Amino acid sequence: MRLNGEISYWNDEEKEKERIPPQQKLVVGYALTSKKTKSFLQPQLEGLARKKGILFVAIDQHRPLSDQGPFDIVLHKLSGKEWCQILEDYWQKHPEVTVLDPPDAIEHVHNRQSMLQDVADLNLSDFYGKVGVPRQLVITKDPSSIPDAVTKAGLKLPLVAKPLVVDGSAKSHELYLAYDQISLSKLEPPLVLQEFVNHGGVLFKVYIVGEAIKVVRRFSLPDVNKHELYNNAGVFRFPRVSCAAASADDADLNPCVAELPPRPLLERLAKELRRRLGLRLFNMDIIREFGTRDRFYVIDINYFPGYGKMPGYEHIFTDFLLGLVQGKYKKRPANNG
Repeated sequence: MRLNGEISYWNDEEKEKERIPPQQKLVVGYALTSKKTKSFLQPQLEGLARKKGILFVAIDQHRPLSDQGPFDIVLHKLSGKEWCQILEDYWQKHPEVTVLDPPDAIEHVHNRQSMLQDVADLNLSDFYGKVGVPRQLVITKDPSSIPDAVTKAGLKLPLVAKPLVVDGSAKSHELYLAYDQISLSKLEPPLVLQEFVNHGGVLFKVYIVGEAIKVVRRFSLPDVNKHELYNNAGVFRFPRVSCAAASADDADLNPCVAELPPRPLLERLAKELRRRLGLRLFNMDIIREFGTRDRFYVIDINYFPGYGKMPGYEHIFTDFLLGLVQGKYKKRPANNG
């Protein structure tokens, strides 16, 4: 299915060649986990990159970074203070290298409280719709205090519970749905509690690659009606919903549920978040409140997500990499000799 507002790709070979001089190779050093390397550096990406003059080179984490390269771009998704310091030191010595993305900006979205604060501060509302975040509460300790804290905050059940810290582990993406307050004390802080918003069982994964935007539908948690709320009790664990679920793009969905968020609204949201977060590679999980057409909520933001699941990602990503250095090559003096 063709999505609304789908990005147009470079179709003219001559234009692609003009993006980077033929004698010049664009070298991208990557520091990724083995799992991330396998999911991201798929054959179709590496093959297209080679045709466009892009070379991906693995960074050896056991050798000094300054002894490797030279790199035009460093692409990374590793955690830990030691790696962040190594990258910061390298960047200080090699300011000409583009680092995707700055470690301190990435750290901002490793915490579910701070990641959504920028969306809440935006209070984005225009004639295309309104974007906010679900009401939420951060719990850092003492599970027995959770029921009282929820009452004082005035949060309505059911509540979605998510780990506060996003560190790339499977545990950091676990979801729980709590139907009653007493069961909340069974949860394990630190965590974020979000009011559950019925959204027709579908969420929109909005991938950002620089200025490019791609939207795909994913099945999500089913709606909860009043009968279920009154007759259910306890805390139920769910798998990593937006990642594990099958695509909903080809499903026979209610048009009111399936309709993609308006393109202009997504473009404005992405532009504002790129500026506020200081990131160029991220995605947002967005839901539309069921029964409305124009009320949206951002429920999660992820740095350097699973782009390998994004249709046409190899074209979008290689164009993005070339665009990063296009200006740099144009500014270089011609070699006359």
